[in-house]
Amino acid sequence: MTMRNTFQSTTWALLVLALCGCSATPAAGFETAPHWRQSEAPNEKARAIAHYLSAIIYAGQGKEAESIEEMARVPELDPGAVTPMEQLIRGYLREEKYDEALKVCEKAVAQRPDQAVLHIVLGQIYHQLGRLDDAMEAFNTAIRLEPDNVMGYGALVDLQESRNDLTAAVGVYERLIELSPESAGLYYQLALVLIRINDKEGAIEALRKTIELNPRLVRARYLLGVVHLEANQIEECIAQLRAYMQERPNDMDAVDNLAGAQARAGRFEQAIALFQRILSSNQVQPQHHIASMYLHLRAKRFDEVAALSPPEGAPYFEMLFRAIAQAERGEFPELLEKSIESTEGDLDTECGVYLNNLIYLFGQQDTGQWIYDAVSKLAERANSRVLHIIRARTLMAMENHADAVPVLDHVLANFTPDKWVHYYLAICHEELDHFEETERHLKAYLEFSPDEPDILNFLAYLYAEEGVKLDQAIDLLNRALAADPENPYYLDSLGWAFYKQGRAEEAVDHIQRAIYGMDKDDAILRDHLGDAYLLRGDVEAALGEWRRALRLDPKMPGLQEKLDRHQP
Repeated sequence: MTMRNTFQSTTWALLVLALCGCSATPAAGFETAPHWRQSEAPNEKARAIAHYLSAIIYAGQGKEAESIEEMARVPELDPGAVTPMEQLIRGYLREEKYDEALKVCEKAVAQRPDQAVLHIVLGQIYHQLGRLDDAMEAFNTAIRLEPDNVMGYGALVDLQESRNDLTAAVGVYERLIELSPESAGLYYQLALVLIRINDKEGAIEALRKTIELNPRLVRARYLLGVVHLEANQIEECIAQLRAYMQERPNDMDAVDNLAGAQARAGRFEQAIALFQRILSSNQVQPQHHIASMYLHLRAKRFDEVAALSPPEGAPYFEMLFRAIAQAERGEFPELLEKSIESTEGDLDTECGVYLNNLIYLFGQQDTGQWIYDAVSKLAERANSRVLHIIRARTLMAMENHADAVPVLDHVLANFTPDKWVHYYLAICHEELDHFEETERHLKAYLEFSPDEPDILNFLAYLYAEEGVKLDQAIDLLNRALAADPENPYYLDSLGWAFYKQGRAEEAVDHIQRAIYGMDKDDAILRDHLGDAYLLRGDVEAALGEWRRALRLDPKMPGLQEKLDRHQP
């Protein structure tokens, strides 16, 4: 974590409330004028006041460094002076001198441990310094002192989100809503976190409450429509996106999702009309052309498909959909086999972007099955490596890994092998719990690209899961981390290998770093961290992580059994 980052918005709100104001105005929770302890050395007191006044003058002149220097002398001469301490903290924070601010703030907390605002500022300083556990303790202390102080909860939720502890953040937002039940903004923020942990039902409820409290927060309608789409609640999705587009008619992301909902409902003509708006906009991308080609095929408007081809970026899928249109018209594309094999492009990327986008937007099973059937008809007449790989990738996108294996085996047996076919087979066999086959194909991939970090991690994690070849797994992961030192997946794999070796402290450290680096909270990583805590002997921490994992994935095998076995 860089120390030059400014505080988050919560921090500055706290400082405005707690530390700012005119030179004679103390922090919230302090008396209304500077208080000086009774000193038996009047000269020291006089000198302290002189330095304090000098600091105020320098601050008024914009001489921050001189002001800090003078203010720092005051506690030295009069350690019981509270207001100069909070002024000094403010100065250090403006200069981003967090170590110096920490020393003064810890001293202030020791003198006034009953002041919640000081614990909040202390927690924010700890947060900036990367001492996240200390920050958590400081914020919780502030909340214990003042349970209704929303600043404490705000600071705590900032910390939890930075730690990727989204399940705990949900609890804080729920507490904030108890304190401010009419706040649409809090419900909206809660919904954003629930979306990130894939709690669709909770997100829908929170977004509905947001709209009820503040109908002008139109972005909530867009998100509500998208969540309904992901939950395959089609008519609810359409209603929300239409209401949103009355306010934001030029939001092409909303048009895209609305078209997806209409297509899922079988209304392909309406979806086509929506995509025509996207194609005529300045936001058009190759995937929009491919999606429009797909919709025209589903609507049996075969003669129009070729005209929708993207100008560039998707040569394989452009040719594929044109060939499907020709075949549907009874005109088998004689040049398809040779032409598609000689096409220059990145088939793996096209499948990852265009195929997956089609299946996500228009529905996994219906769209996947249609594409698989259409490509299989072509493959019956043109024994094309590209067509077979697209068939296999479609099955994988439908989570039908068992049927994808023989298709990929056919490619290996009949065409020149390449690393991607081995990679896809490794994924399928890993999903099917075939250890030896997974290992074999990963090693085959590494013969093509020996230093590919994702594959090094894949193989190492396979070993760690099985508890075999752990020294080799650690060597592989060190090679992967040399290429990408902060990759959270590599860090988790290394932590998991350490766990399997019984090295609890190293396991906890690496898995924690992995969680902090993820874009979203992850049930598997939380489960790993819980196991590592248990290995370290910290049962309470282990239970906390397993509860988080269960919140993220209620169907994860074995979690409830561990909770039942270890909780009081």
